Amino acid sequence: MSDRRAVAELVGAIMLFGILIISLSLYQAQVVPAQNERVEYQHSQQVQNQLTDVRNAILGTAWSGNSRPTSVTLGTRYPGRTVAVNPPPATGRLATEELGNVTLTNVTAASGPGGLREYLESKDHTLSYGTSALVYTPDYNEYHDAPRTVYENTLLYNAFASGDERSLPLTGDSLVSASGDRVSLVVLTGDYRENGVGSATVDPQSVSTPSGGVYVNGSLNVSMPTRFPVNGTQAWPQLFPATARNVHGTDGGENLTFSMERGANLQIGAANVGSGGAEAHPAYVTRVSPRARKVSQSDASAFTVRVHDQYLNPCGGVTVNATGPVTQRSAATGSDGIATFEYEGSGSGIVNVSFGSNGTDGPQAQWTNFSVTDGTDGSGGTHEGGSTLTYDGDAAPYNSRSSIGFTMTANRDATITDVNVTVANATYLWDQNGGQPEIIIGDGYYDANRADSPNSDNKYYRLGNTVSMTSNATLTEGSETTIRMQQFWSEAAEAGGNETAPTVDVQNKRVTMTSSKTSALR
Repeated sequence: MSDRRAVAELVGAIMLFGILIISLSLYQAQVVPAQNERVEYQHSQQVQNQLTDVRNAILGTAWSGNSRPTSVTLGTRYPGRTVAVNPPPATGRLATEELGNVTLTNVTAASGPGGLREYLESKDHTLSYGTSALVYTPDYNEYHDAPRTVYENTLLYNAFASGDERSLPLTGDSLVSASGDRVSLVVLTGDYRENGVGSATVDPQSVSTPSGGVYVNGSLNVSMPTRFPVNGTQAWPQLFPATARNVHGTDGGENLTFSMERGANLQIGAANVGSGGAEAHPAYVTRVSPRARKVSQSDASAFTVRVHDQYLNPCGGVTVNATGPVTQRSAATGSDGIATFEYEGSGSGIVNVSFGSNGTDGPQAQWTNFSVTDGTDGSGGTHEGGSTLTYDGDAAPYNSRSSIGFTMTANRDATITDVNVTVANATYLWDQNGGQPEIIIGDGYYDANRADSPNSDNKYYRLGNTVSMTSNATLTEGSETTIRMQQFWSEAAEAGGNETAPTVDVQNKRVTMTSSKTSALR
């Protein structure tokens, strides 16, 4: 009996051990993977939140110039186990990947300052900048459907490789404002690569920071390389406001294009992550001070310019040279792109300001000048006669060759309450789309398309007639005033609203603008 009892106990122990082994095997095969997958999922959520901070840091650096280092936890470790065995820690990789070039076409700033216009013309009104994406790729042991998280073109999204390869945005984009009056682009460059389990720091560095942006006229076209879908229910067109037009994909969906039918403020920021990357370099110079100056020998006047880079933003640390009646021959631009030269007080003359080794023999976008007139009479007083506005010599097409934009310098404080415009071979001014005034003078305008406009038939402005301004223009002595007129049409379109009638090319023609408060010629 004792032998049988001993055998029974041995069999029972073996069975118990077998049950224990099976239980441990099931725990190892099912419970441990499930728990580890939960750990990996929670880590994926954590990384997405951290990359949202990285995205905001990149945008903040591009817009403000201030860097904000941000950490990303690349991988994760599993909880310790007494009996069961964990796989190696999950790792992740965060790296930049080149996307291609952001390309802008039809970039026209007809009413913008000299220097900007010449620069855009030298580029055939096309700007192009290389940009990259910042991509996090996890290497999990259990969470096999985990997405890659991608930052590109101000957008952060998850890209799922399994199933229908869908992409889900985690943030909005900031490319086009809801009002449609601003286009904001951020270029990301540099070579960044980190992988492993621990934390990685992303420290964006500013390349170029906008300062208010640049107003561009007409239909601005933008093409961006992208990996986010351009078609479907979760795609770029669904992220854009209605003010953006013609939003669609090209090149097999590898590029997104959109356009702005009317003028908009263009802002381009640039930031680097990692090593290498783009650098800003001086591209053109504009006047900050009025071009035409009347001074007396006792004046402590200054001539100020601003140097801009290829992103159309202020460019610091650039040596600017000057010739003419100024006290110094060179100055370095500050972080705001500004360089200032003091008037020497030696009478009339021309002050030439330039950067680069060729001076005024270099590209026209790299130099500008000021006209200095001795404004004192025999008693030392300043003359008060002459025109209220002085033409700055910078006329150029505004929207088209049948429109014009230029600047004038106010010689005294004044208010313009009416205007009269004439030009040979043209009959009237008419903004056929009805969206903008026919005549803009600084902060004032005349809009024939407004039913409440003075002396308006609610269609167009007939040239040669003196009409009251829809909104009066206020001039401040020494300030630069922008003038815009659109569009000049011929007599053949006299009936008004006849879009088949020819417009009139007014480039290199004499356009006369008079007012009871000013008399000035372009």
